[in-house]
Amino acid sequence: MSRFTAERAFYAIVAGQVVYAIGANMTLFGLGLWVLDQTGNVTAYATLLFMVLLPFGVASPLVGSLVDRWNRRQIMMLATAGASAPTVIVALLYFTDNLIFWHLYIALAVHSVVFAFSSVAMDASTPMLVKRERLDNAVGVAAMLKSVDFVLSPLLAVSVYLSLGLGAVFVVEFVASGVAVTTLALSFVPQPARVLEKGGASLWSEFRFGIRYIGERRPFVYLIFFFSASMFLLPGICYALATPLALSFSNEAGAAALITAFGAGSFLSGLLLTARGGPKRRMNGILAAMALAGAGALVVGLRENLILATGGLFITGVGFAFAFWLNRVIWQTKASPDVLGRVSSIRIMIAIVGQSVGLLIAGPLAQNVFGPLMEAGGGLAGSVGAVIGVGADRGMALLYIISAVTLIGMVVVSFILRPIRYLEDALPDQVAQPEPDTDVEAQHEPVTGLGPRFHQ
Repeated sequence: MSRFTAERAFYAIVAGQVVYAIGANMTLFGLGLWVLDQTGNVTAYATLLFMVLLPFGVASPLVGSLVDRWNRRQIMMLATAGASAPTVIVALLYFTDNLIFWHLYIALAVHSVVFAFSSVAMDASTPMLVKRERLDNAVGVAAMLKSVDFVLSPLLAVSVYLSLGLGAVFVVEFVASGVAVTTLALSFVPQPARVLEKGGASLWSEFRFGIRYIGERRPFVYLIFFFSASMFLLPGICYALATPLALSFSNEAGAAALITAFGAGSFLSGLLLTARGGPKRRMNGILAAMALAGAGALVVGLRENLILATGGLFITGVGFAFAFWLNRVIWQTKASPDVLGRVSSIRIMIAIVGQSVGLLIAGPLAQNVFGPLMEAGGGLAGSVGAVIGVGADRGMALLYIISAVTLIGMVVVSFILRPIRYLEDALPDQVAQPEPDTDVEAQHEPVTGLGPRFHQ
């Protein structure tokens, strides 16, 4: 059976990961609908999302150090297969009528930690698989493929959930996991020289090195702060409220359409990156795209109108995804390949902690603070309510608007501050070691095993 070589392997692996992401996110969306059906509680739903993200972020520093030590292809294979193991437990509990909420929280946390290995390993492997001058285009293709997940997952999840039940959603994830593992088995993933060497410092030393590496490069610090704050607002607060907000004036199909619109916008941003590449000064593109994302989120909160909200979230998807992928390219071109696992994991950890905090506070803020203010007779019913509507559910809309305005303000400040706008000029480009167009098997001896710790 033939195997994919370098750059072809990149696209094959991404495609397989997208198939798995569709299955896994169908499960997450289905579980979210199940929780809302059982409780109608926005906070319980947001907690579900929180338990997917925070463990991922907390585990990332350890994961990054190990990714820089072990064979990255083998890490991705084992992690992709292992991430579905908690879903097996949840499925068994569901089929035996023993599933309760705290089971979901534990299972999703375990899934998140395991899958962190695959995500960080793929992020660190990209510049080893794709030539630097084609990174923008390759990342654009990856963005398009991954946006398919946002488009299909909610639609398929709702269809399968309503027609066949939650159990069928679990089965789809298991099949998708097998597809992803197969593509990895057929692919070569180059290893930086450090992975091919034996020995190494302690994991704590590795983590501190990653912190120092970032801290000594102020542009990286700026990027981490900006994107962590953005993650707190958009994929944090706004994502936590998107489905409950849609259900407040529509149904399950409307909620799926809202998330699908975000995915369609993400697909368009990937298409733009693929066709044209990123702008010469990527930070300018990031700021412009984030302003667009904020404007879209602002539209979502204005009216109880599914078409308007869907259009707003489409705009948000275009802007946020474009900025997200440009940020990743900056890190992949400006950080040395042999430390990219550690550096990426720290960046991911801080960003996900920001997003997780947004998820955690969104429900309580909407229900206990802004909801009462927007009820008939509430403190803001006669002012803000005259513009966006009155009712407890409009508290979620107001929180959307506040998040959007805050993000746009961050963009304006960042554009004014010259060190942020021109941060790319302060860092030299790094060059990946292998030549992506050659057969990796001829360049490196295969690395067998991931080290004893991984097998314990």
